[in-house]
Amino acid sequence: MPVKTYVLAGEGQPRPMGFEPASALANAVWMDGDAVPGCMFAQASWIRERCARPGLIRHDSDALLMFCGGDPSRREELGAEIELWIENDRLTLTETCFVYVPAGTAYGNLRVKRLDAPVLYYCTHKTASFYEETPASAAASAGTYADYHVEKYLRDDGVVPEAPEGFLDFLLWIDGKKLPGAPYMEAVWFKSKNDTGPAGHVHDFDEIVGFIGSDPSRPEQLGATVQFVLGERIVTTDRSTLFYIPRGTCHSPIIVPALDRPLLHFSGSNEGDYVRK
Repeated sequence: MPVKTYVLAGEGQPRPMGFEPASALANAVWMDGDAVPGCMFAQASWIRERCARPGLIRHDSDALLMFCGGDPSRREELGAEIELWIENDRLTLTETCFVYVPAGTAYGNLRVKRLDAPVLYYCTHKTASFYEETPASAAASAGTYADYHVEKYLRDDGVVPEAPEGFLDFLLWIDGKKLPGAPYMEAVWFKSKNDTGPAGHVHDFDEIVGFIGSDPSRPEQLGATVQFVLGERIVTTDRSTLFYIPRGTCHSPIIVPALDRPLLHFSGSNEGDYVRK
């Protein structure tokens, strides 16, 4: 039997993330080493009411966070104001963005000060299969982490991948060139059906590929059908899904034979540069 390399909504066992009230977060999909052996930890959930995550914590792994506005028609707007501290720097987030937190760095005291519409919150760890946190105290000088977030899809090489007209809206791109030390990750909206996709390829890094539905009231439902070629298999899903792709595993294309509403697609790695073979 092949090793399980993906998790569907409802299969993982999410743990409390420290948000108050806990009901503010609606889990879409949770992936850890119990669900997918050897994976990079990742989880996606919807923030559906104003809330806070008090206190500073740290992880032994680099962490990458995404805060994505839930309205695909206003792709760069967060539709919220979120305050997040990294060490002694306060970030005020009002646009869809990535936030990079290096291993051992104190961060937290998150507060959703305004919420006009639900926000998708995604968290992944670069070198850990499980979510683990330790209480922490700020020690770095103010200004050290003030710029550790990235907005918009802007690559240093200026490349924008080709796609059929109307299929993609480009949201975010981060890599080690844009923010030293950060892993590669990108996010886009799928806006329509599609019968083509990237040719099969491999990477020299581990990768997470995600498909998340855009209905916060039904976070486990994709609102579409996605077919993803993974090794020798074609995986078909209509639920929010996270795939873990070990380095050297051939994957793609991605086909979308049915789509009732836009879905969020992202991919990210544990390396700073995106190289496809």
